[in-house]
Amino acid sequence: MALVKITTSEAAFGGHDPARIAAALGGLTYTAEGFRDSAIAPELIWVLFEQLPATAFLKAAGLPQKPLYYVEVSTLRGAITEDAKLDLGARITRELMAVEGCAPTDENTQRIWIRFIDIADDDLVVGGQATSLATLRALIASAGRGKETPVDHAIITDPATFAGAFDQALNAGDLDRLHSLYDPDATMRTSDGSVVHGHEQVGQELRRLIAADARLENRTRHVFRQKDVALIVVDYTLHITTPDGQRVDTQGTATNVLRHTSGLGWRMIIANPPGIA
Repeated sequence: MALVKITTSEAAFGGHDPARIAAALGGLTYTAEGFRDSAIAPELIWVLFEQLPATAFLKAAGLPQKPLYYVEVSTLRGAITEDAKLDLGARITRELMAVEGCAPTDENTQRIWIRFIDIADDDLVVGGQATSLATLRALIASAGRGKETPVDHAIITDPATFAGAFDQALNAGDLDRLHSLYDPDATMRTSDGSVVHGHEQVGQELRRLIAADARLENRTRHVFRQKDVALIVVDYTLHITTPDGQRVDTQGTATNVLRHTSGLGWRMIIANPPGIA
């Protein structure tokens, strides 16, 4: 039960279907609330578009060259954890950048401001009756068609914790979380020495890993950081199942490069599992 309000200029969403944008942002929000598998959750999320003339959006320096976005996400207090707020903010930012067709660079993402508003129990009146987080959870449960799904997709704020987060996502078979740890422009060197680029090709490699029932144990050896770039050297043991059903163990040392993006945290920009081989 949430309201996502997007205030931007009239030209921001030209040529795009507002219903698709609302569905995407609404889905991100009720997933962050823990109701990803609920059949009635989509009915409880409202998305409000407030589009104003371009001249209504000014900076101290004058009229901005690109659209600015102010997003408010209002939910019942406690419905979204603090970590989940960070992750939801990052996901909303990526979604708006995708709609606009822009790369999620610092320059672009800083045009999106997101504010979370917590509504105290009984301060929201729906259908003439005060509601609360307990009421919402009871409503979801009584529907009998869904369940709460814990969300633990916090952004990475320290490059030293990246390897552990990668382990957790891969070993859980969580493709969405695993893919979110890669920059959209990432380059990956595969085990056979070939190199793939970009969101789609990297995603295909990750799907192959999950399909092989991969289990990974990472041990970070070094972290070298210079401003928004970090090199991590990781010793790993990878267990996979081959197409003929054999379980194979591989050990090695990976050299990976991370890049920090404002609002999105540390993500892999160069993945080099074979290391110096």
